[in-house]
Amino acid sequence: MKFSERWLREWVTPPLSTQALVSQITMAGLEVDGVEPAAAILSQVVVGEILSAEPHPNADKLKVCTVSSGPESHQVVCGAPNARPGIKVPFALVGAKLDDFKIKKAKLRGVESFGMLCSERELGLSENHEGLMELAADAPVGADINGYLQLDDRIIEVDLTPNRSDCLGIIGLARETGLMNNLDVCMPDIQPVAAVHNDQVAVHLAAPEGCPRFVGRVVRGVNLTAATPLWLTEKLRRSGIRSIDPVVDVTNYIMLELNQPMHAYDLNRLTGDITVRQSIGGEQLTLLNGSETTLAAGTLLITDASGPIGMAGIMGGASTAVQSDTQDIYLEAAFFAPIAIAGRARAYAMHTDAGHRFERGVDYEGQVRAMERATQLLLSIAGGHPGPLVDTVSEADLPQAIEVRLRAARVARVLGMVIDDADIENILKRLEFEFTVDPNSGDRAWLVQSPSHRFDINIEADLIEEISRIIGYEALPVTQPVATLSMLEATETQSSDKRLKQRLIDRGYSEAISYSFVDSELQHRLLPDAIAVALKNPLS
Repeated sequence: MKFSERWLREWVTPPLSTQALVSQITMAGLEVDGVEPAAAILSQVVVGEILSAEPHPNADKLKVCTVSSGPESHQVVCGAPNARPGIKVPFALVGAKLDDFKIKKAKLRGVESFGMLCSERELGLSENHEGLMELAADAPVGADINGYLQLDDRIIEVDLTPNRSDCLGIIGLARETGLMNNLDVCMPDIQPVAAVHNDQVAVHLAAPEGCPRFVGRVVRGVNLTAATPLWLTEKLRRSGIRSIDPVVDVTNYIMLELNQPMHAYDLNRLTGDITVRQSIGGEQLTLLNGSETTLAAGTLLITDASGPIGMAGIMGGASTAVQSDTQDIYLEAAFFAPIAIAGRARAYAMHTDAGHRFERGVDYEGQVRAMERATQLLLSIAGGHPGPLVDTVSEADLPQAIEVRLRAARVARVLGMVIDDADIENILKRLEFEFTVDPNSGDRAWLVQSPSHRFDINIEADLIEEISRIIGYEALPVTQPVATLSMLEATETQSSDKRLKQRLIDRGYSEAISYSFVDSELQHRLLPDAIAVALKNPLS
């Protein structure tokens, strides 16, 4: 997972350098794969405003623009199709450096040009160079582009083990960072959004063991032509996701921020109620990526009266997808059980960000929070009229918190050091674990329950591991293992396999170790009557 260091520091601000932060994240068990700058090295690039754009006298596809850099105006020749008066764009002055490229005064088809108007690719932000990068209307003319776009940032990539799916969002990374530095996490203010109409879609959980919670909301009158704010698209870009439209951008943002994948349907393309059920073998579904899929039995589906409209937790269907003319949408934030999603995407030769999260486990109490946050953002960007939030839930099928007994004596024995009871309780509180002192224990012990976003706490050793990484592995004492060694019994009447192998080598034999996977044609030649097991997803 990639994330912006600046984004993380909006949630929690440890007094650490980038390198120290990266080291701390790694020592917490979240291995950092790489760190890279958010953009190329830029100098003398400012926010410019195009005051006029006239046709070039000697070239049909070029324009002669007058550009304000704040204190003065400049003549710039530009070929971008979206160059027009009134927009604000990144403006590289004469002498500016775009990474290793220096801007000089030039003459293009007989007209002098003093500087360059930039696309995203010229700034090193993305590969998009179809037109100028348009900035917000309130961007201050003459402001340094590094400061305005907050390009003094680092993109950190972490390689998470499957048991730490809670850190596939900024919320989880912030929890970890705050935990390691004993700092409070600054959550965004998420308030319930009041409904202005009562339109809703009925949801039926026909497979509650696979989908015990499904949160939905109708939002009417959304303007998909509205521009997604630069701060949001930049956070998406620095996480490796491109901007598409306000609805998709908001759902992707919620996935990255709160670790809750979401999906949006065109409300007018839905038919009747929504039912979450298992597939019947042979059903057909056209996915958002255009692929036609024949479904095997036992795949969890989102369906309406017309049939399958999405592969639950993996990818939505094309028939109900949000289009450029969509005005009314239905938002979904669901909890799908990891066992119902695990391996399903691979079975269909797919891998999606949503599937990656659901098969590892997301917070089963985070769907309402995600829906309220998404609604807030969507209304502020694209407008609309929200309906009531509908939480369809099967309480009996939600994951049940496991109570684990933690003994102070066991902690001391495993870690090789005595930890004060108060310190253990403080660590449990900071981990958001609920606990009580075990009244039936002669020694000091606690009965501990993990929060809803942690799926990896099942036994006492898991809790001890949490304590050890919070204390810091480097703080644990180094002790030499103590063991007794005894000679194994040996008999003169038997020879070892090793001696037999050496005798065969001495006689000119060579040992052959064959691959577990072989070509089917070669297998048939050697063993024509054998029935071989074919791999669904062969490596080659």
